[in-house]
Amino acid sequence: MECVNARIPYTKWRLHAFRQLLATSRPLTAQAASRGISTARQNESNESSSETEEDNSGPKPIPPSQRLPQSPLFRHPRHREKTRKRRATTEEEANLRKNPWAVMLASPPRMCTITAARLPSDLLGTWGLVRQPDEEKLYMMPVGLLRDSSHGKKTQIPDSSPEATIADPLGSANTQVASPEEDSPLQPVVPDSQVNSAGRELLLRITELLPLLRCITPPLVRNRGTGRSKRNAMSRLIPFRWKQPTGPITAHVEKQISWSEDMPDVVLYGMRSRVIEKLGAVLEKYKRVGTPNGVWRALDLPVYSDVALEEVLGSLDSFERMEGGAVLLLGSELSVAAGDVSNSKVALESVALTQTGSKVPVFDLSVLFSESDLEKLRESHGQLQHKALFFRPEDQIGIEAMVALWKLKRLLAAGDIST
Repeated sequence: MECVNARIPYTKWRLHAFRQLLATSRPLTAQAASRGISTARQNESNESSSETEEDNSGPKPIPPSQRLPQSPLFRHPRHREKTRKRRATTEEEANLRKNPWAVMLASPPRMCTITAARLPSDLLGTWGLVRQPDEEKLYMMPVGLLRDSSHGKKTQIPDSSPEATIADPLGSANTQVASPEEDSPLQPVVPDSQVNSAGRELLLRITELLPLLRCITPPLVRNRGTGRSKRNAMSRLIPFRWKQPTGPITAHVEKQISWSEDMPDVVLYGMRSRVIEKLGAVLEKYKRVGTPNGVWRALDLPVYSDVALEEVLGSLDSFERMEGGAVLLLGSELSVAAGDVSNSKVALESVALTQTGSKVPVFDLSVLFSESDLEKLRESHGQLQHKALFFRPEDQIGIEAMVALWKLKRLLAAGDIST
């Protein structure tokens, strides 16, 4: 494009050229073509003002943002404060402290070393390294159950028979127990290597289930890995923070760690001993049965069956903290209706309370204990002469007994774990 008029300024010519290239639908007047840039801007402002006048005269169009679907959070905003839970009163907190299930679940969660399951610490067992006198081997033992014996205290043997024997947890010959007054053979000594540089004991958390212990005992007793691996099988249970250079356990000490082949029996014996001790303390402190808001309530079962148990519990009068109790069955040799032998066994794991709408567990002491243990408890405490009892903890001693009963029931839980 050539400049036809060389006398006009270049800016005006360039504006005229752009208007020719971008020709509009309406022709430009001579006045508009001869005017400068300021006139064009004024025309544009006049056009925009005329468009606004036309828009004001007609209906206003809906903006595109309002045509799209809008979130209900913007259409119906909530202009109110966040609702918070009501704080528990002093009476409610006191009731929770006396509820064994609330206390158990409120314990800090910990991870099981074997199953990697996170459970409340009250449901897990405490295990550590123990060295028996005059032996070089270190054994992984349930120090939580043997805590009294590790401090030099006597462990009461529940079986008072003079011929009773228990398996030595250290793999030696069986030890004969003459009487409960003698020292228990379970007298481990805590080595110096069980304390780290921070002064804390080296302890593990393990789920104490009898099927689980029976499953892991054979490979751990062999003390060697399978195939070409010659690594100690027990080293897999030892955390890396225990080993050097960060921990006190050296490679020589790691080779000495062993697992007893009688570990399931040791744990079962220690758990029964603890339950008998805790339950005996409650029976010794609270001897009266049937008092208002008391610890013990007798359940007169006409027939030893599930239906009879539900009927007897339904006939009880409601009392405070009834949902925090449990049913204790004191043996299966009770009066059974003639011709109704098929229903002469209570198979309920828990029973519903119509008074509170909750469930309470059922502990059959004839299953949890041996016959000699149960007979000894009956001779020592008159409360156990009833057919069944409703047990409701009143203080910390009762809560510990209830937790011990629950752990013993979990230990004997039926089930087969495949290897």
